[in-house]
Amino acid sequence: MDAQVVEWVAAFSYPAVILLLALCGVGVPLSEELIVITGGLVVARSGASLPGMMLAAYVGMLIGDGLLFRIGRTLGPRALAQRHLQRLMPPARQERLRAVFARHGAWALFFGRFLPGVRASLLLLAGASGFPVGRFLLADASAALISAPLLTWLGYRFGSGVLARVEGSLRGLLLAALALALGALTLAALRRRRRSSATS
Repeated sequence: MDAQVVEWVAAFSYPAVILLLALCGVGVPLSEELIVITGGLVVARSGASLPGMMLAAYVGMLIGDGLLFRIGRTLGPRALAQRHLQRLMPPARQERLRAVFARHGAWALFFGRFLPGVRASLLLLAGASGFPVGRFLLADASAALISAPLLTWLGYRFGSGVLARVEGSLRGLLLAALALALGALTLAALRRRRRSSATS
């Protein structure tokens, strides 16, 4: 399946990335990370537009996540009782994620987007539990705005070497990049606060 994904993205470029990411949102067992990194690799080898591929990855992520959220929203509590979804999200995981939701809300969705083993379950649970659509869109779009360009750039910059590490050290790279981004945002907020205090 991984080899087929690479062939599709190489052949159809941006539309393939969007379509494959959307399929992730309806339960097709594809690796989102593999798809986006392959898009970056294709850009490096073909001379296609890197910003264009980043945008395709971003749009595809939003569509796929929105579909998962919508499935949970439509089925409600029944979503968690479906046999194939029980395999994806067994009762023990459901309870852990419910506790995370109750405590952290939108932040759970934001950070969960960077964890491949948790992301789909969290999005489905968010929809099934009636999480507000506006807050979902804000959290998901903000997180995808980090992961889509980052994963595309990793594929573009490091090529096939990254593909071999999609399920391993890449997760650490994503979390490290996220921590750096949050640190930069926090510093910027603190500086603005100090300036406003100094002028008042």
